[in-house]
Amino acid sequence: MAASILNPAARSRLMGRVAAVLFLCSGAIVIVTLPFGEDVNKAGTLLVSVVTIAIGVFAWFAPWHRWPTWATVSLVPPAFALIAFGNAYGGADQHAYGVFFVVAFVWIGLAHPPWASVATAPLAMLAFVIPLQYLPNPNLADAYVSGVITIAVCVMVGGTLAWGTHRLVRTQEALLEQSETARRLHELDRMKSTFMSTVSHELRTPITIVRGHLEILRDDPTPEAVVDTTDLVLDELDAMTRLIEDLSVLARGEDPSSLRPAALDASDVVVDVAHKMRPILDGRLHVDAVPEGAVVIADPLRLRQALLNLLHNAGVHTTPGSPVTLRVVSERKVWRFEVDDEGGGLLPGEEDHAFSNFWHGGRSSGSGIGLGVVRTIARAHGGTAGVQNRPGEGATFWLTIPR
Repeated sequence: MAASILNPAARSRLMGRVAAVLFLCSGAIVIVTLPFGEDVNKAGTLLVSVVTIAIGVFAWFAPWHRWPTWATVSLVPPAFALIAFGNAYGGADQHAYGVFFVVAFVWIGLAHPPWASVATAPLAMLAFVIPLQYLPNPNLADAYVSGVITIAVCVMVGGTLAWGTHRLVRTQEALLEQSETARRLHELDRMKSTFMSTVSHELRTPITIVRGHLEILRDDPTPEAVVDTTDLVLDELDAMTRLIEDLSVLARGEDPSSLRPAALDASDVVVDVAHKMRPILDGRLHVDAVPEGAVVIADPLRLRQALLNLLHNAGVHTTPGSPVTLRVVSERKVWRFEVDDEGGGLLPGEEDHAFSNFWHGGRSSGSGIGLGVVRTIARAHGGTAGVQNRPGEGATFWLTIPR
């Protein structure tokens, strides 16, 4: 609630509706008390009340949130004009002359800065004084003194309320800022803990595997064992290298200045990525024909890293033998790179979290940063990343690069 009140559009709408209530209630009060007036011009007073209610209806339904924040000031002149006409038709009794001025300045104080009360004081003084000219046998000196005192008090009330409201809003803003800062610090602390846990786990496993196989080589290994162990060590080192590269991308974030864009033939990029992933996907990878003349402006290393992560994600989370398809789709303003699989898809409701850093879904394993890196790379290029999920059937993960 506090956050919405601090929003200028929401506050304008609220103050417009407060004004509407004041207009409606003022008009209704005058109509209800009209039969009891002795020297009141009932026709004129009734007309003023009807106009007051009409302005109240307008103020209630007006789209203040779409207009500038100062737009509600436009309600002040008609309010003072209606008060003036009401006083002119209200007879010789001056006791009620200042009542609606107080109401008006209370609203001005709530809805606008402190200077607004001072700025509208001359207009209010005219609205107070002019009707006095039409009184029978008026004591103008006393009436003017009464007007000065009344408007001065109203300005004081309005200015005080405005100052207090201004301070209250600033206090709420400071509290919200502190709350947001505390939330971010808590989130950073959580991410730090998750990061350390994830990295230590992801590095510990390949290090343990490499250490175990190297220890075996101490006992007069055969040439075949040396070759097998060397291949395994290289594979594990590749996995650690990929993890370090992913962490490096996340550290740089979505800053475009970290990129080194170049004009790339999309077909060459796809062929290169497919060549690296075919052994890992064990013959399951299918590559659709790339649109002729597809040239992408992107950082070659980062784009390849993003596509490799998408394909690696598909390879890890699909069943052996299920096909994985890599394609490039030409859209009006972007090139869309898609990795389509038939591995059962995400669990319902996981679509919004799939690209979150360190997030593990119901069927997920691994570091939890691969897809987060894809999103970071896409956004750094000015594009987006997402997934079209088909629960129980498969999913299409994609990223776009602007043309």
